[in-house]
Amino acid sequence: QTGGRGCSTAATKANHTKGSHCPGMTDDEYRTEFSIWSLTQSPLVVDTDVRNMTAIMKAALLNEEILEIHQSTATPPGRFLAYRPCAEPTRCQVWGRKVNESAWLVALTNLGRKAHKISIDFSHLDWTKSDRAVPRDVWAHTFLEPAVGAFTSEVASHDTTLVVLAKNDN
Repeated sequence: QTGGRGCSTAATKANHTKGSHCPGMTDDEYRTEFSIWSLTQSPLVVDTDVRNMTAIMKAALLNEEILEIHQSTATPPGRFLAYRPCAEPTRCQVWGRKVNESAWLVALTNLGRKAHKISIDFSHLDWTKSDRAVPRDVWAHTFLEPAVGAFTSEVASHDTTLVVLAKNDN
């Protein structure tokens, strides 16, 4: 994790306390940064003292589910799929990467200043309105309630919900 713009000067780095975030980044922003990097299969650069990582840094850098998808070359890198309607235009985004013939890694990203419900309509995945999927939250390592035709999540400001949507024909 680079720490973003908050760690760009030697003076800022000198004031950075052991095991703390770079100034200016929240856990939600780290989660969003790592989610999009992983989904787009961008090179992951670790620019932190790995002996003193914060909880969110460990959750990201040691997340085997996310890293396995990131490192797979079986499918092309992910991409931006759509803006979704919300009270802050263009701030609610959907990104996706096909994992295999019946599953997608989907990021519901909120760049806005307040929480929003963000949805992915299955048509963006070339699925139908009647298709059923089992979502898996890859940050929490839990399965969520099955979804039909669309998946919706309440996403905090600057955060991202990252799920694998696996098509379920049952």
